Amino acid sequence: MNKILYKIFKWDLEGLIKNLFGIILFSVAINLFVEPNHLYSGGVLGLAQLCNRLAQSILNSSTNFTGIINFVLNVPLLLLAYFKISKSFCMRTIITVGIQTILLSIVPIPVKPLVNDVLTNVIIGGVLVGIGIAFVLSSTGSTGGTDILGIVLTMKRPHASVGKIALIFNAIVFSISGILYGIPIMIYSVLYSIIESLSIDRLHEQNISISAILFSKKKPTEILKYVREELDRGATCWEGIGEYDHSKTYITYLVLSRYEFHKLNRFLKLTNQDVFLAKNDFVEVEGKFQKRLSK
Repeated sequence: MNKILYKIFKWDLEGLIKNLFGIILFSVAINLFVEPNHLYSGGVLGLAQLCNRLAQSILNSSTNFTGIINFVLNVPLLLLAYFKISKSFCMRTIITVGIQTILLSIVPIPVKPLVNDVLTNVIIGGVLVGIGIAFVLSSTGSTGGTDILGIVLTMKRPHASVGKIALIFNAIVFSISGILYGIPIMIYSVLYSIIESLSIDRLHEQNISISAILFSKKKPTEILKYVREELDRGATCWEGIGEYDHSKTYITYLVLSRYEFHKLNRFLKLTNQDVFLAKNDFVEVEGKFQKRLSK
């Protein structure tokens, strides 16, 4: 099962379960705590919410079209991901956005908010949505939207980032919501977005840098190729002498994010690499080390 998932999606069963849990939590939290208070998410989903509200007023309907509109808006971005990022990343994103579309369409939105206080809904919704997204990202999945734009621009422009792209897009969505539906809605939506971002940053393994040292008896050619081509990272490799049996040992040192380390560890296990692996968590990194979403 793990080998099939890895071959097609570059996932393992643990990654798939984390992704499913994250997108379910995300979608349920949106419909139970965000939508009943007429708040808006940032990014493409926020734009989909605005389009949904416009469609409901035109059609005089209470049907929730947010999930479907969000999927339609993501289609050109998914094509961009397929041609510019990687096929496996695109397929993981299609699965995530597809499940998100179904859940946003079928999970009932309460007529009245579950909690009377708007601020309480903002906090609960922001925390739950942030946790859900963090699980998705930690599984090397993506909810689409500005994630894809950010990754593509980062590949072309080193100074660009997913965060900067999301910030610009969010500013546009929140400004439109403020103009159409009032300043209070805009302020609560911005506050919800901030809490969501803080929750992601606390849990998202992309933000935790670690160092790893691999010891192997044979030259780690396959491992170095994986690090270079799949993780898009560099590594330093040198020869040493094992003190116990005085045999030649190859030592590989690299710095990467925690979820990139999980990907590397899965690769080592799935390909039966005969290595000894040591890691050091929470490494402080200065310089041009890039924090990014995995492909």
